[in-house]
Amino acid sequence: MILKNLDNIDLDNFPVAIFGSGPAGITTALELEKKNIKSLIIEAGDEKYSETSQTFYEGKIIGDQVTDLSLSRLRQFGGTSGHWGGWSKPMEKYNLELWPINENNLNPYLKRTCEILNINNQFRKSSLNEFFNQIEFQYSKVKFADKFKNYIKNSNNILLILNTQLSHFVGHNNNTKYAVCISNDTIKELRTKYFILACGGIENSRLLLWTRDKNQKFIDNDLPIGKYWMNHPWTLGGKGVISKKKLKEKLENDFLEQDNLLRFAAKKELIIKKKILSAAIYMGAKEDTKIYKDIIKDILCVAPEYGKKIAHMIFKKDLKCGNIFMQLEENPTENNKIVLDKKKDKFGIPMTKLFYKKSKYTLKTAKLFLEEFGNLCRKNDFGRIAIKDSIYNLEEYEDLGAFHHLGGTRMGIDKFDSVVNKDLKVHGINNLYVSGSSNFVTSGYTNPTFTIIQLAIRLAEEINKRLYSLTFS
Repeated sequence: MILKNLDNIDLDNFPVAIFGSGPAGITTALELEKKNIKSLIIEAGDEKYSETSQTFYEGKIIGDQVTDLSLSRLRQFGGTSGHWGGWSKPMEKYNLELWPINENNLNPYLKRTCEILNINNQFRKSSLNEFFNQIEFQYSKVKFADKFKNYIKNSNNILLILNTQLSHFVGHNNNTKYAVCISNDTIKELRTKYFILACGGIENSRLLLWTRDKNQKFIDNDLPIGKYWMNHPWTLGGKGVISKKKLKEKLENDFLEQDNLLRFAAKKELIIKKKILSAAIYMGAKEDTKIYKDIIKDILCVAPEYGKKIAHMIFKKDLKCGNIFMQLEENPTENNKIVLDKKKDKFGIPMTKLFYKKSKYTLKTAKLFLEEFGNLCRKNDFGRIAIKDSIYNLEEYEDLGAFHHLGGTRMGIDKFDSVVNKDLKVHGINNLYVSGSSNFVTSGYTNPTFTIIQLAIRLAEEINKRLYSLTFS
């Protein structure tokens, strides 16, 4: 069922309240329904995009600029999945080494995640050498609002309430008593057994910080809420040319190509050897002779013989030639953080202030990764690359905007460096959970949505266990 506000609704039969209707929130509700558990989804926005609603996502950025906070996320039904790019892939095993969970904790939910995203369960990789894999993503066309609107509308176990802003939680003695919500400009108290905050990689921190300010004895002051925030840099690394024929010979039958793109990622062995972060490159292959000529001209300057060789291949289907884009991991630091601004929105909730400084470690990763990949291409004679001057000289990289907001309520064992435990429960509080990209400990190089959904399915299982134990205790 879908309703426009909280007015005159009997909520006694809903043991779970989920705040946020993006991939994390919707997935959790769907999985709870499979276990015959009723849940509320509370969405601050409306069914469709509204510029007025979107202004609530405005905020200040102190330091290096990232994509405008009001443009990189959506305050509406379906959340930011409304402009999600769709590229899907599980996290690499080595990217989870600092997490309190590992791939064995996520793999049971891989098949179900693929079902939700309407993709197949094949994420192939081909080994180029001891340091690089050619990789494959799956592309999902799913927009959560479009796919699940009618399902939720006709559900007896899921109640979606729109235009209802969560202000903060109120609790006592390690238990959340109720959520203070604003619906139809009226303050209301929402009481239930379990509360799940699933409002995204910025709002989760903002609302928890406001809760702590309003009710300091409820949330531990030692919890690093808002800290260890990460961007997911997407930048232009340079240009390159690769012979598909030569690459196929190297890979034998394991050559991978999707949508006219070639993708390569660092193995753990390269990360250890070069002391870098995780990284991947995406090489376009546009049928544009100008691009071909520009790249070949550059190659002729540094590798004349190879330049002459590929100049004769321009009009052959064998040649892949184009820009090299990089998706890079960013190391989490305490100084990159979300705090509350003095300025407040119309509901009296402080706006977001983001302190962010680009990681030099990330820039080093880009340079060393590309250098090593260039060596691989040259030694095997299947291509050449030209690294962008700013990357090569370790100057500031241009973030082209991946729109991936990560960290701020990271998972962990210790309350001094994490906000939630391995089951996504806030440290020290029995019935308050946080779900979404804000839980990420490290970013890896992959888009986060796939992992967000895996974690949401896992969370639904945890809530089911908790409710089951209450029933039979």
